[in-house]
Amino acid sequence: MPVGNSDKGVGLWAGQTMFTLDNVNQHIDWWHEALPGSGEDFSHEGTLTSIFFSPNLTVGLSNYWNVSFSKIIGNRYMGWDGDTTTIHHRDEESHSDFANAVGGYWGDFKVLFRYLLQNDGQGAGKRFFLGGGLIIPSKNTLTSDPFFLDGSAKTDHRHFAMSEGVYKGIFELQYFKKRMKNPVFIGGSLTSEVPLKENEYGYKASKYYNMSLSALTGQLSRFNFALSSSLLLRHSSEAYWNRRPAPNSESTLLTTGLGLVLTTKLGGVTINLQRLFFLRGRFAGIEGEVDQRVSAYQVSLGYRKVFDFVIPWLDPLKDL
Repeated sequence: MPVGNSDKGVGLWAGQTMFTLDNVNQHIDWWHEALPGSGEDFSHEGTLTSIFFSPNLTVGLSNYWNVSFSKIIGNRYMGWDGDTTTIHHRDEESHSDFANAVGGYWGDFKVLFRYLLQNDGQGAGKRFFLGGGLIIPSKNTLTSDPFFLDGSAKTDHRHFAMSEGVYKGIFELQYFKKRMKNPVFIGGSLTSEVPLKENEYGYKASKYYNMSLSALTGQLSRFNFALSSSLLLRHSSEAYWNRRPAPNSESTLLTTGLGLVLTTKLGGVTINLQRLFFLRGRFAGIEGEVDQRVSAYQVSLGYRKVFDFVIPWLDPLKDL
């Protein structure tokens, strides 16, 4: 099982089905100096904790085409360490409504088609996939500009939600190779998410570009697990509110990770500890170009099960 989303590196034959479940638990400690002209002549400090689950079902439509359906479910919690609340900082969670946010636990829904250019199945060999699909946003999103870029007077507002509220096209390229010696599984993927238009509230999300690399050892002889490592480089372009650039939306983020992979009777399980580094840009929740410190970690869990059941009307061998 490659590191990252649990459906990576797996191509299904016609009629096969696979269920995966990914969980990300992210914790960010942040601090920034007083915002000029805000009337708040004190430093700001707090935490942002996010817990996401993403169930995914993949079906082999043929020996060359797979389709996947996934949904993000979760919550974000802002912990504010100041002595008093401000118009943009307080203890709060994304599941609740606010002046400029529709709260809830639902994130985006994704439909992704993959074409299997090369798929050597369960044994040693290559897996080379091309994919494309659509991200459908949920209603649990921000409903107005939290930066007040049009010059209007600032009132109580929130900076985060479960969904960006924007339809996006998604494109993917995967290449993995399974070998007989360590690392037994190596490869990576290139993906991009491109907003199709601004949403009804005047927001146009960033374009996201991701490059991930991963490696996996064979099962260690003395233990019932394998070791994994991962590297993810993510770049986001500038986002816009009502055609005005959103502060700190352009950034480059590096995520490094180490983990364990366990094979059980119920399926494959991964556990990864990851550290996030902001290589370029600033934490997107901060309103201005001020001095800041950000420290981010996350623990991710993954589960994958390819079912023995084969959908009869998709199985080319059912009548043989």
